[in-house]
This record gives sequence, structure tokens and C-alpha cells, in this order.
Amino acid sequence: MNTMFSTRFSTSVARALAAIAGATALWANPSPQAHAAVPVPTPQPIMTINQLLAQAIPDECFNGLGVDYPAMNSDGTCSQGQPKTNQSYIWGLTEESGKLWFGTLANAGCILDGVGGGQPTNRDGILACEFGQSQYARTFPSIPDSLGDWRPPRVYSYDLATGELVDHTVLTPLLKNTLGFRGAGSIDNIAFLGGPSLNHSSVNIFAFQADTGQSMGSCALTGYDYIRGWQTVDGVLYVGVGTADHGAVLRWNGGLGGNLCSSFTEVGKLTADVANITLYVDGQGKDRLAVSTVPIRTPSGGSGAGTGVWISPVIPAGGLTNANLNSWRQIWSPSQYDPDPIVARFGYAGGAVQYYDGWLYWGTIHLQSSKAFSVHQTCTLPTCFGVPANPQELQALRDGVYRSTSFWRGRNLENPNTREVQLLYGESELPAGTAPKTFTMTPTGWTPLYGPSGFGNRGNEYTWQMTVFNGHLFVGTYDASVLQGAGAAAQYGADLWRFDSSDAPAVNENYSGLGDTYNYGIRALYPLDDGSGVIAGMTNPFNLRSGGGWELRLLQEGSPAVKQRKTRR
Repeated sequence: MNTMFSTRFSTSVARALAAIAGATALWANPSPQAHAAVPVPTPQPIMTINQLLAQAIPDECFNGLGVDYPAMNSDGTCSQGQPKTNQSYIWGLTEESGKLWFGTLANAGCILDGVGGGQPTNRDGILACEFGQSQYARTFPSIPDSLGDWRPPRVYSYDLATGELVDHTVLTPLLKNTLGFRGAGSIDNIAFLGGPSLNHSSVNIFAFQADTGQSMGSCALTGYDYIRGWQTVDGVLYVGVGTADHGAVLRWNGGLGGNLCSSFTEVGKLTADVANITLYVDGQGKDRLAVSTVPIRTPSGGSGAGTGVWISPVIPAGGLTNANLNSWRQIWSPSQYDPDPIVARFGYAGGAVQYYDGWLYWGTIHLQSSKAFSVHQTCTLPTCFGVPANPQELQALRDGVYRSTSFWRGRNLENPNTREVQLLYGESELPAGTAPKTFTMTPTGWTPLYGPSGFGNRGNEYTWQMTVFNGHLFVGTYDASVLQGAGAAAQYGADLWRFDSSDAPAVNENYSGLGDTYNYGIRALYPLDDGSGVIAGMTNPFNLRSGGGWELRLLQEGSPAVKQRKTRR
């Protein structure tokens, strides 16, 4: 193992992994709170057509932990071993010139588990994580053991008219130094895909001519180590990024001559990494950007400062510029809600953000393996839990820091005197450390308007994506229930919720992974430009299970008379 590579990976790529779902080690120690029986809602879908357009295919034969991979037959079967599907996430997706462009991430659960010190295992015959025992890691000794299940990401286009799925992946040195394609954006017949590098502090950006698929170049944008949401607002393409000491919003200035990366300029500087971006219309009817943020983490843990929701100044004609760099303001922080200061600082990240019906909506993201769990053991404040002395104390600590996604909205956010913020789904009380080995239910100061955290399902740990389609707000979650054992089986599968207006609670559209209960996350929700439906990009880490890996789905209103697009596998 290359020690230098391992150190750089653990300090930079681990930050990029901070909001990847599925720390598989959690199967061994699920939280009882997440197990608690909850009423399973009755779905009331309006998107009655749910079509599988394309899905990941097996790309290796698995014949046991640490065993070299037998050759795969031309038809995708295995004469020895069993098929294994490594590409688990659609991690970024956009539409341009009649095509969907998306990028993947391989073996996400294994990678996060590896960073956390997981051991090689074949869990229940549906998920294999080999780490340093993998043939890949043994073939490329510069790869650290924790990254042994990583595979180069893939780039695809899907033609919405013909149903043709095309793999545009070219294994260039830059692509082979890319963790995965965490975000995608498009403008003027150009599709961009971006992701963090593996072994140094950069983000890697790839551009394609959307209609023909021709590569238009790629580059390493140095100085940044986090990249995520892209959004075109008022004719300008923006992307959220992060560095070791600040987050930023970049704009694309156009032009593909020379270095592709030289055409990106910082137009917003924040104290946390920028995750998701949306248009926000303020109380005066002026366009702004709103973004959610995630903590900047350092090897020592980071401060968690700046996590939450921020808004830009009013967007001038021609879009935001570097002159607007320091004019952004934070309008919501987890510390305004969570009574445990350690969890508020180290247990939250910003999730999806979307403007709808006069309000800005946002949700939170939580990891069961969040930094709050370790900080509570090592900090010296009188309210810190301390190191558990027995299994009962360990479980009490897990329960005390466990959170499900909370869901919010606000308006008139630019003016502190008229700002209105509402908790829609959350808690009036949460556990807070009050003494060593003690958590006490403590008021949050909020009363949820509609219901408890997680839309009533404690396994919903992320508000992962939102989109507006045909007058409705759709919300997609990451649901950890499938990692929490058989006791949570009724809740398996990512949820899709729907708001029909700003005057009514959410209605369940789907409760079970949009067709596969092992689809634990909805990572992409994209309304098609022609208004015919919504694209859902699914995540499924179970690499040995039939049907494992990413899925591309089309959701539509209407009757079976609606023309169906061809399915590609």
C-alpha cells in the first residue's frame, strides 16, 4: 500500500465521501430507534407510469473474497463464480439536446465502510466488500486498502427519442484519478460532469458536446476538493465546490479554448462546502441563488461552521460575478434547531433545496457514522458522553446522536425582520447530552407543522433530491432501513413524497424504492425539458444481488396510452 496516497485519500477524498449513504458496518449495530415500528403510509401516486429505462449491468465475476476474478462470458454470465455489478450510483445527471447525461460512482457503500475501517466481508450473499484483498487493489498497489473496491466511474448518455444508451467512458489518466461523477450540469449543447480526484486536492471536470457525444475536453481544477450541485439560472451555469478552508459557487463563463477549467470563476465565498443550488425568488420578486452547505472537515474534525442554507445577493443582469463574492448570507443553521451542540456541529449536512409556490424548501442529511459519534467520546465538556464502558452505553450513545432528516421551508429570507421559517417535518424534542453517559430529551424550540422527522420513517436520513413538476414538489430520500436489519423490512426502499401545494402536508408517492426495495436512495430527480415526466436516478449498492447497481427511471402522469420509451440494460 502507498502510504502517501493513503494519507491524501483519507484527508481529501474522505471529505468527498462525507455524504455518501450506506456505511455498511452499520448492519452489525443498527440503532433501535431506527428499528422502531412506524406506520407504513399508503401511497397515493399521480405518477402512475414508472418505467425502467436503463440499469447497471454486471461487470465482473466474483468467486470469493480475495480470489482473482474469473473471466466474464460475452453474455454477462459467469462460468465460475457469480455476476457482480460494481457501478452502484447515478451520482450526477443532466439533460441537454434531447439526451440525458449521467455519471456513476462504484461500490459506494464499500468505499465509505473502508474509510471507516471496515473489514472484508460478503454480507448475506448480496454485498461483497474486499478492500485490500481485491484483485484490483493487488494489481494496483498504489491504491490504499480502504479504496480496494473503487472502480473507475462511467459516463453515459441516454437518447430520449430512441432509447439508446451510450457509454462514453474513456479511461484517461484523469478519469482514472476521479472518485466518481458527483454532479452534472449543462448549457448551450455542452454537458459537464464533475467529481473529486482520488489522490490530490482537485476536482475533475469533463465536457461533452451533448448532441453528438464528442468529448470537448477535461481538466483538473486545482485548489478544490469538493464538487456537487450544478444549476442553470437566468441563462448562467453555476456549480457548488469546496476547498480546505472555504466553500464557493463558481460560474461558467463560456468558451472551451485552452484550459477548460480557466472558464470557471468564483462568484460566492462561503464558510462551508456548497452542496446544492436552486433559484430563490425573494420577497421583492428578485431572483437570487439559494444553496445548501455541508461541513468542511479536516483531519482534526473541522468546526462544522457554515453548515445550513445560504442565499446570494440579487442576481444582476448577466448573472453573478466576482464582485458578489462576499455578499452571501447564511439564513439557517442546524444550531437553530438541534439542542445538542455537538450533534448540531458535527451531525448535520445540507440536503436538497428547491423553490416552490413562494417558499424555499430544504432538508437535512445525516450519517449514522457522523463525526458527532466520535466527538462525544473524546471532548471534555461536561455535557460530553465520554467513552462507552459497556454495550448498553454504546447503544445509548448511538441513540443519542442518531437523527432522521428534518424538512423546512422559508420565505422573505433576505430580511431578518420579516424572515419566516417553518419546520414541516421534525421534532419538538431531541436527545441532548446533559452529563457524562447521559442524554436527555430537550426542547428544540420548534413544533413541526405536519409530522415527525423522516416523514414518519426514521430510516429516512437524507432529503437527497427535490424537483418541481407540473405544479407539484417531489422529494426523494435516502432510506437507511435496508441497512438496519430485518426489523425494518417494512420500510425498505427510498421514499418519494409529493407536495401538491404549500397549504397541505406531503403525500406519499412511493415508499419502496420505485420498484426495488433495495434501491435505498433517489440521487437524481430531473423534470424533462418537454414536460413529459420526471427522471429518477437510483442508488443500489448491493453488488451481488440480481438487479443491484444504478437504475434510470422515467415517472409520468397519465394512462398507459402514453408512448413508452425503450428500455435498455
